Amino acid sequence: MIGEMKAQQEEIELLLSAFDRLVEIPDEERVVFRTLIERKTIPAQSHFVLIGEPTADIGFCLSGLFRLYYTTPDGIEYNKNFCGKNEFIAAYSSLLMKEPAYFSIQALMDSELLVVPFRNFETLFDRHACWEKLGRKIAEGMFISKERRERELLMLSAEERYRLFLGRYQHLENRIPQYQIAAYLGITPVALSRIRRRLT
Repeated sequence: MIGEMKAQQEEIELLLSAFDRLVEIPDEERVVFRTLIERKTIPAQSHFVLIGEPTADIGFCLSGLFRLYYTTPDGIEYNKNFCGKNEFIAAYSSLLMKEPAYFSIQALMDSELLVVPFRNFETLFDRHACWEKLGRKIAEGMFISKERRERELLMLSAEERYRLFLGRYQHLENRIPQYQIAAYLGITPVALSRIRRRLT
């Protein structure tokens, strides 16, 4: 039990270190934050967020891998992004607008998160300016990622997108099925196979 508590404290410090790269958090605010956070295990193929359902939490990935994906009315899935260790994960616009999620977040392998209820995170904004700044920094990071992704889908060829994927996520290529990579690139698995053969 003591060992588990120590491990969780180390994990929370890891998250606070990630915060420190964005904004300085005073010691008294760190103490308050520790009371709001919990650890959550998401088994492989289970969902952290499900499209059309309410979402409540912001997560920080300790281990494992997630995909963020849209589902069309006829059941076709398009991977929006992947999220792994030391990355923030949330359906952020749904949290801000208090609306059901527009996309799903699924664990591709057994994964561990540190989770903060967004309503609790919002209460911190009135406590200290550092939390408002942190929320802005997280939102800015998500916006930059979204804009970059849109540009790639609209302006680059499938082969160029695959090359970027390899540069950005090379460590994932053999950890996830090829059809998941194809869904991220916006092409069919057959088209991905052709690109891979051409490059090899």
